[in-house]
Parts: sequence; structure tokens; C-alpha cells
Amino acid sequence: MKKHIVTKKNIIDSLRSLSLVRGDTVIVHSALSSFGKVSGGPDTIIDALLHTVGPQGTLVMPTFGSSDAVFDNKKSGTNLGIVTQTFWKRRGVLRSRHPFASVAAIGPNAKTLIDGHENALTAHGTGTPYYKLSQINGKILLLGVDQDRNTFLHTIEEVAKAAYLRPITGTYLDKAGRAVKKTWPYFPGPHRDFIGLQSFLRSAGLVKNAYIGTCKATLMEAAPLLETLLREIQKNPNLFLSANPNLPDGTRQKAQVLRSKMTDATFTLAADSQSAGTYIEEIIDNLKAAGIDHLMLSTINHVPWQAIAADKRKWYLTGLKNAGIKIAALRVTTADKKLQQTLAEIKTNSLIVPSTVPLEKVKKHIPPKTNVMVENTGIPGKDMVACLLRLQQYKLKAMTAFNPLEFVKIGENPLLTTYTRTSIKSMMGAIFVNDGFASGKFTQLENGLAEIKELISILLCRSFSGLFILQAPDPSQFTPTANKFFQMYDEVR
Repeated sequence: MKKHIVTKKNIIDSLRSLSLVRGDTVIVHSALSSFGKVSGGPDTIIDALLHTVGPQGTLVMPTFGSSDAVFDNKKSGTNLGIVTQTFWKRRGVLRSRHPFASVAAIGPNAKTLIDGHENALTAHGTGTPYYKLSQINGKILLLGVDQDRNTFLHTIEEVAKAAYLRPITGTYLDKAGRAVKKTWPYFPGPHRDFIGLQSFLRSAGLVKNAYIGTCKATLMEAAPLLETLLREIQKNPNLFLSANPNLPDGTRQKAQVLRSKMTDATFTLAADSQSAGTYIEEIIDNLKAAGIDHLMLSTINHVPWQAIAADKRKWYLTGLKNAGIKIAALRVTTADKKLQQTLAEIKTNSLIVPSTVPLEKVKKHIPPKTNVMVENTGIPGKDMVACLLRLQQYKLKAMTAFNPLEFVKIGENPLLTTYTRTSIKSMMGAIFVNDGFASGKFTQLENGLAEIKELISILLCRSFSGLFILQAPDPSQFTPTANKFFQMYDEVR
């Protein structure tokens, strides 16, 4: 079968059917191969675009950067395809100086769009050609490429200052030919799920489609796209992120979103190593994925920290340090003469001990200036207060590591009885974020009797500055437990 040859007229007719008209300013992403056979090649596509918008219109194409160490907008190439490469070299085409996000443009709005691109705070946000496009009712045209190639979507991320964006540093030649090195914050990294937006954009009436030969053409208006997706990303910070749990970039980006929720927190969020994972590698991976940077050491692979061989402890600590995870506290079941050395080894002065440890042992073996937090184990709140007062008489910095599930186990309501009716509220150094039943069985947060959401809420009202220690029912449930905590935190903060 003879292949249809796409002509300039075919392209113009299809563009007009999409409502691309004279006087429009349009930014174009393209793939020549998607058209099949084009009579005249890339120049025909460019000529058809220029004819459609006319001399009153402006044609724009992203050219990005190149592998050159110093970006030269007059010489550095582009890897965005032969249409773009042909376009930016045409007589009269202007090109911005941004080493990572440059655009080429021709027409009445070209100079306005590209001027000062390198001086904007971000690569695609306010003050850039992409954002300016939305201010002048510009359009976005995808020719044979999908939403993953729609650079304007980065504008939405950068205007929203998405938590997962990172700074980038590059060098370009300024107007005088001098090399200028600069850092731009909020730069997008790889792996978004922009293609997952297509159905939403279609149902919202934000896209129009037509075919040019075998090329699927998609036209969008920049301003409504910006307005709609800004609203959506504010409701859902993960809007553009992949749901693939095995994609490292997606995992990192989601963790940054979670971590950003803690920027104004007065407390420190930590995880109990016992429920964060079995092996140290699993613990590190789970914490990084959850955006949690602090750990309470209790057990690793079911072995209490103090019972782990010294060389293995050192290896574990090196791994945690390299992952950027800090030790928030050490939880022990006994107090002995090795405690001082152990605390120095892990570089923390916060210690959690159960109330079952005799007070005399605590007094004898715990180093001075240690923040001692006694975890209620099998005792009611009033007895816990008495225990803390006795330790304070020994001139120890004694507070409670409030364990809601332990109070539930002895039939005491953690909120209405323990917290509300005793002075324990003024003695709290930490709270275990857990839930469960009187049998001692752990449940997912808000599925048990610990009233954990209510406790979190009231502590936030008091600007609690201690530790929130996350405990999952078991290591396999750590990720949903962390997600549930962040959901609760969003609801009550």
C-alpha cells in the first residue's frame, strides 16, 4: 500500500481544525517521524506553522540545553529533534540563554518571551517564556508527542514550588560573551507521570486533537491549563508523580512531599526501628520512602541494640549516617554500666527505658545530663507520674515516653483518663504513635482504642517539642502506617 505523503496544506488544514489561528503565539513540541512521510521534511512543518499563525503570530519551540560545558545560545545544539534543530537555526529566530530550558522564537512576541529568561528565579516558572505564554493567551501544540514532552507542565510544578524539585547549576554565555555560572532552585528531575493527566485534561475540555497523516496533534491553551492544574496540584501534591513503588525517582519525590509537611512542625518525627523493618537495609529504605529522617533504635533483626556485636553496630550506624538518618533516641529494656558507652557511640543523649526497670538501676547507670524518658509499661498514669517525680528527685531529666497502647492494655483511657486527669501532660518527652486493643494487639492507626488522632491534635495545640515515635503493627505495615500518620497530621494541624 502506498503511503500518504503529508503536504504543507495538509498540516495547515489540520492546524486550523484545531483552532490554531492567525495572531496566535504557540509553543510546539514535535517528532518528525510521527507524521510518516512529509514532503519537504522539517522545513515544511515549520513553514506550515508560520503560515497558520501568520506574521502577527509567534512560533516558539523549546531547545533546552546541550552537552556543552558552557551554553552558547548562538552555537549550542539541541536534542529535541530535527524540527527544533532546523527551526532555531533559521534567520530571524531568537533564542534565550538558559542553559537547561532555553527556547527559540520568531514573531512579534519573540523578544518579550525570551528576554531575561536566564535571570528568572526558576527555569520554567514566573518570568520565563513558558509562564509568559500563559499571560498572553498563548497555546501549546504537541505534534506526535505525548504529555510527557509538554514542558509547560514544569511551569505548574515550579509556580507551585513542588517539594520534590531540586536546585540545578549551569553556565551560559551572557550578552557580552562572558561565562556566567548560576543556580536555579525548584528544577524538575526525571520521571513524572504527565501522561497520566491526559484523561483528566480531555474530560476537562482542555485538549483538542486532530491527525496530520499519522501524527496525533494536541492543542491546549496555556492559561486555563495553568489555572486548572495549579488548583489540582495544591489539592494533591503528588499529582504529577508516578504511582510505581519501584521507581527510585518517584519514591524520592513522594518522600520529599511527605517531608515538606513537617517543615513547620515543632516536634520531631521518628520511627521505631523494631517496626520500621527487619534488616537495616529495609529500615533505611522504608524511612527514606516515608520522608522520615530520625530513628529510635530498639531492635535490628529482632536483636536488641545493646546485644548486637560491636562491629555490626558500627556498620549499621555507618549505613544510617550515609542515608542521612539521625538517631533520635535509644530504647533499652535494662539499665547497666554499658549505657554511657552505648549512648556515646550512637551520639544521642535521649534514652527510653520501660517503667519496669528498677529506679535504683536507672539512678545508678544513666549518665548525667541524659534525657531519660520512661515508657509506661503495665502501670496507670498516676503511678507513672509518681515514678517520674522520684526520678526528678535524683536530679535526672526524667520525662515520660507516653505509650497509648500500654495504657489501653491496663484498661485506662489514654486521653480522657491518663492525659486529661493527671499531670503527665506536663511531663511528656515523647509519644508512641500506635494503636490497638486491650489484648495488646496492634492495629493500624485509628482502628483501635488509643485515641491517637485526638492525642496528636491536642499535643499540636500545645506546640509539643518532643518526639513522635511511629510504631507500625509489623514491618510489612510500616509504609501504610506512615501514610496514615501524615493523613492524620494533615487533618489536625
